[in-house]
Amino acid sequence: MALHALVVGFGHLGGFHAQKYQALASEGVQLVAVVDPRAEVQAKAEKMGVPLYASLAAYFQAVDTGKVPKADLASIATVTEQHVATGLELLQKGVHLLVEKPLASSAQEGARLVEAAEAKGLVLATGQVERHRAIEAFRELRGQPYFIECHRLSPFPARSTDIDVVFDLMIHDIDLMLAMVNSPLEQIHASGFPVLTSQIDIANCRFEFANGCVANLTSSRISMTRTRKFRIFCGDSYLSLDLNSGNYESYIKDAKETDIAKQISHHSGSLKVEDALQEEIRDFVQAVQGKRTPLVSGRDGLRAIEVAERVVADIKKRLARLQAR
Repeated sequence: MALHALVVGFGHLGGFHAQKYQALASEGVQLVAVVDPRAEVQAKAEKMGVPLYASLAAYFQAVDTGKVPKADLASIATVTEQHVATGLELLQKGVHLLVEKPLASSAQEGARLVEAAEAKGLVLATGQVERHRAIEAFRELRGQPYFIECHRLSPFPARSTDIDVVFDLMIHDIDLMLAMVNSPLEQIHASGFPVLTSQIDIANCRFEFANGCVANLTSSRISMTRTRKFRIFCGDSYLSLDLNSGNYESYIKDAKETDIAKQISHHSGSLKVEDALQEEIRDFVQAVQGKRTPLVSGRDGLRAIEVAERVVADIKKRLARLQAR
């Protein structure tokens, strides 16, 4: 029996979600509809051969009259401020959810989604696509991370300007950092400022964990070139990962080797995940099928927002001091 999929928000990213669901037809998935109020996306829906509805109310009315199957699962790719209202409406109808990052506009709102999904016993996954791509390289790590450094820099985008750079870009690396460091986060020291928008466009943050690990993340959406680089220093390994090229270098220490000159082994490789969004959609579908838990759960997405809020709060506190002088 096919799983019926729905995409809410049929813009740039929602269009890709729809394509990925259609690509899983051989794995028992059928894209049954897309929802978006904009008339200009009608041609795109027709090209994909899928009905377009202007609202969830219109879609569920069509379900009630037998015009279209009821969705078992859905991707939410609307603007961030609509994630919670849309998600709660779908959860009430018994629909499993994949919500694009950030999960919500605030931790308080995100908690509403997480609690509603858990109360209903439904899958809630967060669309942190970078985790699906980077997880392969992270398997090269040996020992607890001591120091993490990341630069995620981009030219000014034509989309996602409804949120600041922390919730747009840095949240990817916050999620990756939290997935690597199994320790409570104790201190955050952040700086940043607006440049081209009224929101924070560039940010740097130092994170200090209870176990002594330190992470330094920098994100910018006003850079001339695109950079996605990670460096991770662990007790017995070092990993340098370029998420732009997909290439990585790992150095692993063999503590059992008595010859110091032979203790370090080097391995270079390329990430095998060529389509991380397809893997994210497949991971979500398999979670709905009961084959696994989502790689990035709703709780993971909520935790990333909680940390991002602390980053933004520290930036604003520092900016207020600077502007008062």
